[in-house]
Amino acid sequence: MQIDQKIIDEILQRADIVDVVGKSLKLKRSGQNYFACCPFHKEKSPSFSVSSIKQIFHCFGCGESGDAIGFTMKYNGLDFIEAIKLLANTYGVHIPEGRSNLTKAEIIEKKEHKTTLNDTINKTVQFYRNNLINSNLALNYLKNRGLTQNVIDKFLLGYVHNETTSLNKVFNNYLNNEFLLEAGLVTKREDGSTFDRFRDRVIFPIRNVRGEVIAFGGRIIAKGEPKYLNSPETPLFQKGHELYGLYQALKANTKLPCILIVEGYMDVIALFQHGIEYAVATLGTATTAHHIQRLCRYTNEIVFCFDGDNAGRTAAWRALQVLFPLLNDNLQVRFLFLPDGEDPDSCVRKEGKAAFEERVRTSLSLSSFFFNTLSKQSDMNTMEGRARFAASALNFIKQIPGGILPGILLDELGKRARIDTQDLKQQQQSAQPITSANVTPMINTNEEAPVKVPPAIRLALTLLVQYPSLATHMKDPF
Repeated sequence: MQIDQKIIDEILQRADIVDVVGKSLKLKRSGQNYFACCPFHKEKSPSFSVSSIKQIFHCFGCGESGDAIGFTMKYNGLDFIEAIKLLANTYGVHIPEGRSNLTKAEIIEKKEHKTTLNDTINKTVQFYRNNLINSNLALNYLKNRGLTQNVIDKFLLGYVHNETTSLNKVFNNYLNNEFLLEAGLVTKREDGSTFDRFRDRVIFPIRNVRGEVIAFGGRIIAKGEPKYLNSPETPLFQKGHELYGLYQALKANTKLPCILIVEGYMDVIALFQHGIEYAVATLGTATTAHHIQRLCRYTNEIVFCFDGDNAGRTAAWRALQVLFPLLNDNLQVRFLFLPDGEDPDSCVRKEGKAAFEERVRTSLSLSSFFFNTLSKQSDMNTMEGRARFAASALNFIKQIPGGILPGILLDELGKRARIDTQDLKQQQQSAQPITSANVTPMINTNEEAPVKVPPAIRLALTLLVQYPSLATHMKDPF
C-alpha cells in the first residue's frame, strides 16, 4: 500500500517534530534545538538533538536521524504505513479509504507535483518582490510606515499591481494552471475563467518554521475592501496552525524568553524594525490551541497584545478561554492592552523600543485579567453576586490539567469571594464543565451570564454558614 504524497506532506506539515518526539522523550531546550538521551542506544550524556527549524532529529552518538515519520517508525517499531496512520490519527489528517497502490512512476509524479507547487510559490514571491522594487507607490507606502530596506528584505515583502491577470506574465497556461489554483494564487469564476486573488496590494509572504513560503497576505494600498486578504487554506497552509513572524523570531533569537502575540502583519514588522524581534501574529483567525501548543515549544512566556477597547478585551477573553486547558506551572501568560486608538505599529513608532518593552514587562497577569473580568459581571457587595462570581471562576479553574496553579487560583478566589478555600476545593470537584450555555459573557454587557444553579446555591449556603447574620436580611426565603 502506498500513501498519497499529499497526505505525507500534510502530516509533516502538521506534526511538528518537537511535539512528536516530546510525547516520548523529555526534551530540554538549548538554544534553538532540543536535547535528550538517545532512545536508540545507551548513553549518559544527551547527544540526541531535535531541530524545530529543520524539522529533523539527529543523534551525534549513534548517527540515527530522520523526520517525524522516521522517528515514529524507529521508536515504536512500526513500518512506514503504520507510522503514517498513527501520525494521521494524532494530528487529524484524513487518509481516504480504499486501495491506494501506486506505481513507481506515480510516486515520482507525486514528488514532482510537490516540487512544482513549491516552485510556483517561489516564482510568485520573486515576481511580487520585483514589482515592489519597481513601484515608487508601494515603496513609499512602506517607507512612510518607517520600514527600512533591510526589514523589507527580511520579510520578503512584495507588491502586485491592480491587474486582474498579472501572474499571466510569469506562468504559461495561466487559465488552466492547476498549481496556481492549488496554491490559492488565483480564483475561478463561475464561468471557468481565472483571475488573480491578490491585486493592488502590498504582499506579505507567510513562511513556516522551515522558512518555506506557504501562503500570502496582502494589504490594499488604495481605498477598498477587504483591507487585508489572506490565502485560502491549501495543502500547505492551515491558518489555525501557522503564525506570521515565527520563522523570523526563531532566526533572530537563539532563545526566546518571551513571545508577543499581536494582530497584524505590520505590527510584527514594525516591532521587528524597532528591535523587538519576538512578535508573531495569527493569520485572520482567533488564537487556537494549536497556536499556543506550538509557541510553548519555544518559550515559557506568552504576552497577548490587544487594543484597549471593548473589541480588544473581548478578543483577549476568547484567547483566555482557549488557554485554560493548556495552562501549566511553567507557562506564564500576560495581557497587554494599548491606549485607545493605538496599535503596536503606531505605539512603538511613537514611544520607541524601551517604552514599549516596559509596557510588555508590566502587562496584566492572566490571573488578574481573569478575576477582574469575571468580577465586573457580578455585584461583589452581595452574597448572591459573590456566589455567582465564584461559580463562574470555578468552571474555568477546573479545566487546568493539574499542578500548583489551580490551588493558587483557588486561594485568590477565596479572598475575593470571601469564601474558605477548603469549601471552594470541595465545590471544584462538582463544578460544571465549561459549555457554550454557561460561559460568562465577554466584556461590558448588560446581559446576565447564565450560571448553573446547583453550584451557586451551594456557595450561597457556604456564605450563610460563615455569616449567619445574613439570614436576618432575607424577607422571604421561600
